[in-house]
Amino acid sequence: MEQPPSSPHLRVPLVPFPNEGASPSKRQEDVESAGRYPTFGVQGSEEESTSYQSDTGEDHDYLHRPSHHPFSFVSLFSHGHDVKSAGANHVYTREERRRLNDVESIDYLPINSEIYRVWLAKQPHGWVWDRWVMMGGIGFTVGLIGFLLYTLIGIFGAIKYNTVRWLIEHANLFVAWVFNVVYSTSLVYLSTWAVVTIAPQAAGAGVAEVTAYLNGCNLPKVFNVKTLWVKFVSCAAAVGSGLPVGPEGPMIHIGAMIGAALSQGQSTSLGFTTGLFKRFQNPKDKRDFVTAGTAVGVAAAFGAPIGGLLFAYEELASFFSQALGWQVFFACMLSVLTEDTLRSAQSAVTQGDFGLFDGEASTIFFEVQTQLANHVAAVGPAVLVGLACGVLGTAFTVLNVKIIRLRDSIIQGRRNWRMGEPLLIIAIFVSLSMLLPLAFPCTPTNCYIKQGDSKPYCPEGTSSNIRRIVEEELPLYTCTKGYDSQLPASSSGNQTRSYNELATLMYVTGEDAIKHLLSRGTHREFGYAALVTMLVVYFLGAVWAAGSAIASGLFVPMLLIGSCIGRIVGLICVDIAASGGHGSPGAPPGVFLPPSPWAWVDPGAFALIGAGAFMGGVTRLTISLAVIMMEVSNDVRMVLPLLVAIIMAKWIADAVSHSLYHSILEVKCVPILHSDTQSRVSLDLIPVHYVMAYPVVTFQERMPLNQIREILRDTRHNGFPVVRNTPQGQVFVGLVVRDHLMVLLRRALARGTTANLEVTYEDLNHQFVTAAARHLIWEQHMAVLQGRSMEGVPASHNPVLQEVLDLRPYINTSAAAIQESFSVERTYVVFRTLGLRHLVVVDRHNHVKGIVTRKDLLGFRLDEAVEKEKGAATGLVSLSRPTSVASELAQHGNGWDE
Repeated sequence: MEQPPSSPHLRVPLVPFPNEGASPSKRQEDVESAGRYPTFGVQGSEEESTSYQSDTGEDHDYLHRPSHHPFSFVSLFSHGHDVKSAGANHVYTREERRRLNDVESIDYLPINSEIYRVWLAKQPHGWVWDRWVMMGGIGFTVGLIGFLLYTLIGIFGAIKYNTVRWLIEHANLFVAWVFNVVYSTSLVYLSTWAVVTIAPQAAGAGVAEVTAYLNGCNLPKVFNVKTLWVKFVSCAAAVGSGLPVGPEGPMIHIGAMIGAALSQGQSTSLGFTTGLFKRFQNPKDKRDFVTAGTAVGVAAAFGAPIGGLLFAYEELASFFSQALGWQVFFACMLSVLTEDTLRSAQSAVTQGDFGLFDGEASTIFFEVQTQLANHVAAVGPAVLVGLACGVLGTAFTVLNVKIIRLRDSIIQGRRNWRMGEPLLIIAIFVSLSMLLPLAFPCTPTNCYIKQGDSKPYCPEGTSSNIRRIVEEELPLYTCTKGYDSQLPASSSGNQTRSYNELATLMYVTGEDAIKHLLSRGTHREFGYAALVTMLVVYFLGAVWAAGSAIASGLFVPMLLIGSCIGRIVGLICVDIAASGGHGSPGAPPGVFLPPSPWAWVDPGAFALIGAGAFMGGVTRLTISLAVIMMEVSNDVRMVLPLLVAIIMAKWIADAVSHSLYHSILEVKCVPILHSDTQSRVSLDLIPVHYVMAYPVVTFQERMPLNQIREILRDTRHNGFPVVRNTPQGQVFVGLVVRDHLMVLLRRALARGTTANLEVTYEDLNHQFVTAAARHLIWEQHMAVLQGRSMEGVPASHNPVLQEVLDLRPYINTSAAAIQESFSVERTYVVFRTLGLRHLVVVDRHNHVKGIVTRKDLLGFRLDEAVEKEKGAATGLVSLSRPTSVASELAQHGNGWDE
C-alpha cells in the first residue's frame, strides 16, 4: 500500500497547506491563539479556556502560571476555604473551577482497540525477567543519583561552613557574614535561575505533581529530561546554600522521572529512542514504573527501603498490586545497597574497610546509638507531643497554602521577582543564623557524653554538682576554645569548655542540627530559649521557602521542627522530675541514667517522637512514617510512644485542614480523586444521573469525514461513545478518543482517501515522536479543524471529506459502562478503581444515557449532587438538563472534556 511522504523525524504524515512560508513565530501565534480544542461552532462560556497541554509539547506552565487574582490581604486569608477538616470537600472559587477544566486526565489501562491488540500480539507475553531487570535498573540509577546529589550537597556545605568558621576564628564576624551571604546567594541564584529560565516544572518538591500523575492527571513536562537535570542541580545548590529546605522531596520526583524515562526507552526531548522494552510503552506499565521510581526515591533519600515501599503505597500510588509490591521492594533494596556501597567506597579512600556500612558509610542518617528502655508512662508525654505537633502541623500547612496564594497574586509571572524571592530568603536566613546566636552567651561545661555510652566523661576533680552534659563534638562559633574544641577524654585537667546553644543548632546544616537534637544523655544541652528561637526561625523560613522558585523539599525542615517541639516537651519532663528531687545519683537534677527504668525521660528521645509526629501532622502519613522513622534512627524501642504521637497529630490536623500535598493540589486546581468519598449523606442514596453529563455526542462505527471534523470542531470533548444501529435502537459498542480521531482525520486528508487506511498503534499514540515533530502535528490539527486550504483546495471542499471512515479498528471495545441505576458511590468506586478517563452510562437496553468524567466526581460536584437530590425530593429544583451540546457546554464549560 502506498504511503505518503513524512517528516524524517515523524512517522505520522503531515498535511501540507499553502501558508507554510509564514514565519514560525506567526504560525505559532496562530496555534496558541486557537487553543487546543477550539470550539469554532459553539460560543461557550469563559470556562472553556485553553486546554492544559498541547501535543506540541510546548510548556503552558499550568502549575506555575499566575492566577490573576487581585491581591488583598483580606481575600488572602478568606479565599479558598483552606481551614476545613479532612472530611470536608474543598470549595473552589469560580476562577479555580475554570482552571480545573484545563487539566486532562489519562486512562490507567491502554485503549483496547483492534490495532492495540495487533500491537500487543507482537509483544512478548508472560515474561517476568524484563520487569525485574527494569526495576533493578531504576533502583541502581536512583541510588547512584542519590549518592551524587548528597555528595554534591556535602561539598557545597563543607565549603560554606568550614570557610565561615575559619573566617570567624582568623578574621572577624563581619567578614564571615559577607562571605556567607555572597556564597549562599550565589548558590541560590544558580538554583532559581535554572528553575525559572529552563524548567519551571522543577520548582518545589514535586511530590504533589507526582501524586497527581499517579492519580490520573496529565501534567506537562513533569517527567521531562530537562526537568530532571534542573531538579538535580537546583536541589543541590539550594540545600547546599543553607536554606531551610531538604533534598528528600526532589529525590522522590527524580525517582519518578527515572522510572518514566528508563521504562519507556525513549526521549521526545532529546529526540531518540533505544528500541528497547517496547512492551512497556503503554500507560499502565509507565505508571507502575513511575510508582516504583517514587518508592525508590524515598528509599534513597532516607536509606529506608521498607519505608519507601510503604510511602508509595500509602501516599502516592492509586494502583498497587502484590506483584508490583515485590518488584518495588527489590528496586528499593537495590537503591539503598547501591548508595551504601558507594558511600563505603568513598569512605574507604581515607579510612579503608571498603564494604563496611558504618559511620559515614551508612545511610542511617540519624542513627541513635544509645538505646533507652520504653515505659508505659512515656505514652502521656507522647500524647502532648502529638497534640502540639498536630496544632503546629496544621498551622504549617495553612500558612503554606496562604503563601502560595500570595505568591501567585504578587510574584507569579514576573521572572525577576520569582528569582529575587529565594535570594531574599537566603540573605535573611543567613543573617539571622549568624546574628541571633550573638544574643546567647557562651555556656561553660566540663562534662561530655559519647553517643552509645550511658555514663558521661568528666575531668578529674569535677564537682559532683554537675549541671550540664553535652555532646563530644560541638562547634565553638565565637566562644573561646578553652583547651581543645574536641574535648579529649582526660588529658586537659580541669579546664572548662564553652559553647553557644543556638549557634550549635543554627550554625550547621539541617541534618546536623537534627543529630544534635536527637542526641541522648544531653538533657540540658539546649535550653528553652534556644529551642524556641530555632523552632520559630526554622518554621517561618521553611514555610516561606516552600514553593519558591527552587527545587527543594520539606522533609528535613519538618523533622527539625518536630525535633524542637519534642525536645521542649522532654525538657519540661526533666524539669518536673528535677522539681521533685528525682534523678540518678551523680547525675544532674532530673536526669535518669541507664539502667534506671526512668531513663526514657530524655529530651533526645522525645525529639525523635516529635520529628515523626510533626511530619505526620503535615503529611498525615502513619504506617510508612513510623517505619521510616525507625529506619533512619535505628531506634525500635521508642516505637510505641512514636505511634501514639503520630496518630494524635494526625487526628488533630485532620480536624482542621487537609494534608499539605493535597492542599497544594487543591490550590493549583489539579482534580485528584481521593481514595474515599466525603459527603454528609451516603452517596449510595444518590443516583448517577445527578453527576453524569447528558445528552452525549455519539459516533457511528462508520462516519463521513466531514461529520467527524464538524464534531471535533464544534465540541471540546475528548471521548465519544460509539453506537451501532440495531432494530432495538442505537446500542453502545465502545468509545473513541479525540486524539486518535485527529490522527485518522489528518492521515486521511494527507492520503487523499480513506480507502485501505491503516494507522498503527505507535503512530496513533505519537510514539517515538520528537518534541519538534509534535509541534508540527499540532499545526496540522489546527489546519484541519480551521478549514485552511490544502494544496489549493479549501479543506471544507476537499472531496475526501465526503468519504466514509471505518472507525471499528480504533474503538475501545473494552470501554467501561454502568447501568443508569448505579449509585454515585459505586460509580466513584468503579471509576477510581479502574483508573478511568470516561465512564459511559447506559440503560437496560444498552442505549447511551450519559457519561461520567473525573471532574464530575470531584468533591464539590458530589456535594452539589446531594443538594440536587434534596431539592428534587422536595420539588425545589428541576431535573431537566440542557438539550443541546451548545447549551451543555455553555452551562458546564468543559462538559466531558477529559
